[in-house]
Amino acid sequence: MREHQVIAEHVGRVIDVVENGLRLGGDSNFDRLARSWQRSLNAHQVDPALANVPRVVTSQELREHRDRLETFMRISREGLDRLHSQVLPANYCVLLTDATGVTLDFRTVPGLEREFRDEGFRVGTCWSEEHEGTCGIGTSVVDGQPTLVHRDEHFRSHNIGFTCSAAPIFGLDDQPVAVLDASALNSPSQRESQLLVFRMVVEKAQLIENAFAYYNLRPYWVLQCGRLAEFLSVQTDYIVAFDDGGRLVGGNRRAKLELLSRDGVTPLFVHDLFECTANDILAAAHARPGQPFPLRLQGSGERIFAQLRAPAARSRASAPAPARDTAMDAACGETKVRGFSHLALGDARLRGNVERALKIANRDIPAMLLGETGTGKEAFARALHDYSERHLKPFVALNCAAIPENLIESELFGYRDGAFTGARTKGARGKILQSDGGTLFLDEIGDMPLQLQSRLLRVLAEGEVLPLGAETATPVQLHIICATHQNLPELVRQGRFREDLYYRLNGAVFLLPPLREREDIGDVIAKVLQEEAAAMERPELRLDSDARAALMRHAWPGNIRQLRHAMRYACAIADGNALRIEHFPVDLFTAPGGFAKPAPVAALPADSPVTSRTPAAPRQAPLDLSDAEAALRARMIEILQRNHWQVTVSARELGMSRATFYRKLARLQIVAPNQRDAAYPDGTPWRQPS
Repeated sequence: MREHQVIAEHVGRVIDVVENGLRLGGDSNFDRLARSWQRSLNAHQVDPALANVPRVVTSQELREHRDRLETFMRISREGLDRLHSQVLPANYCVLLTDATGVTLDFRTVPGLEREFRDEGFRVGTCWSEEHEGTCGIGTSVVDGQPTLVHRDEHFRSHNIGFTCSAAPIFGLDDQPVAVLDASALNSPSQRESQLLVFRMVVEKAQLIENAFAYYNLRPYWVLQCGRLAEFLSVQTDYIVAFDDGGRLVGGNRRAKLELLSRDGVTPLFVHDLFECTANDILAAAHARPGQPFPLRLQGSGERIFAQLRAPAARSRASAPAPARDTAMDAACGETKVRGFSHLALGDARLRGNVERALKIANRDIPAMLLGETGTGKEAFARALHDYSERHLKPFVALNCAAIPENLIESELFGYRDGAFTGARTKGARGKILQSDGGTLFLDEIGDMPLQLQSRLLRVLAEGEVLPLGAETATPVQLHIICATHQNLPELVRQGRFREDLYYRLNGAVFLLPPLREREDIGDVIAKVLQEEAAAMERPELRLDSDARAALMRHAWPGNIRQLRHAMRYACAIADGNALRIEHFPVDLFTAPGGFAKPAPVAALPADSPVTSRTPAAPRQAPLDLSDAEAALRARMIEILQRNHWQVTVSARELGMSRATFYRKLARLQIVAPNQRDAAYPDGTPWRQPS
């Protein structure tokens, strides 16, 4: 009954203000709110008596709203987190909406998640003035000014218990891009109690706006200016950008209002704004690198201080897609490109893959990597991440085939404390949240259980993840690269993989060739040797000609992964600087299918760590062992047998490094039981010494 009375009193007050001219308060801020009430009733025809929760857009609509501001959301996240940490003790949530009032990002209050969600505070809620009437977010968008709407200053009766402090964020075109808001479900009745929170919101909105302006102006020379030199490292008042010719190209909103439109005249060049030229500024910055230097404004002679930032490299996201030759030259290292330049890219098919990868790296296009096991799918995925604008965010990998089915869900989605028996006390963030803003690499996606496929599809559709045991979903900016060696269309036909998830994930498909078919197999062998030798601190290691020929002809069923393991073993046990056939694992060339059909040996790079003059040496006969060596041999066999022939564990028990342990195994001719029937590459059988 009392609720109906409150609504009736509020509706009566709205009518008095809109129809009868009653004033809401005594200053211009209340006049703004009164004009908003008039728009809400007359223009938008919002019913002030409605007590339902605000409208929530569909998941598809939310995704479209987020996609339009993907870069802005990444830049704003830090400011959002800072504001949330400041207002959280007072039980305020924090929202970031776009210019239409749709909530794109949200920080709630732990313990009050359900209460906030029930009142409409969540991702996807629309707080436009058109739908909600007067409210902090909607009115800020319309007026273009920070707005405090406290309790019954809201237009709709559903919102009259809230307090909302909002501030618009503008782009370089002076149009609102987003709105930052801090809201509480309950607050003191005095409006003055909200002024501190209101000031915090305005400051953080300005911080985000400046960061976004600087990001968009990064291709130019940028002056960060302020009234005090001592404050420049922590606070920027003005951002002014100019090109190589000294022409002013833009600035942040404060600079436009106070510097770039003074006295109704718009300065065109640096010397029109300051009592110096662009070259003078460059000289001053060069003379005091990283230090503030003074500038005087034209006309008034007023002094401000500035720091100069050099233009960043041209944004790959905004630049036209490179032509084939340019992209490939960059990918091959002729122009150092972050990401792919460390890979061997002499194979035409792989170069084609890289060319396409460069073009989609900064687009919202999921990638699917296909190929045999060990072909370098994770290395390709990491290179794609490193090349993209997400490279400063995490790259998180999960092998769906390597984790028991009952653990994949918690690994992927995370869980709250007490979600299940054995859960960590504080819960755990899953791989999805760990990769927020970066890249999630799902290897062997074909092995993901159907139930989890449905959950993953929902995360992709709604842009939020619900950890096990949690009641409130957490927004997440997710970019997925997946990989598999299986035939996913066949799995779809068999009902083992969701068709809708398959089409969601295969936006760009890359087929990685097996090592045996690569035109640059020699380059790959040389690069792997170089890396493994460096890891062993033995950069002098080289391949002799016979070993090189054998590696080139090998079928490599395990591809690059198998090659790396074999090379690591050879680097570990080789006594001299030349790697010979007998230094490689015994079963490498004797396993069925080990050799491919004889083929011409492709030339390796001239500077590759390969020797072609070292002749292959026959396997040495077993050496006569001293008493100490015989005792060590017996001790090693005993420890190996006890540890089920695990080299790493046994080496640690003996206090040896793995490299030393491998050399001792070869020197003392200790062979695991499952290798005793194997043969040397020259056909000589292994003989277990007595």
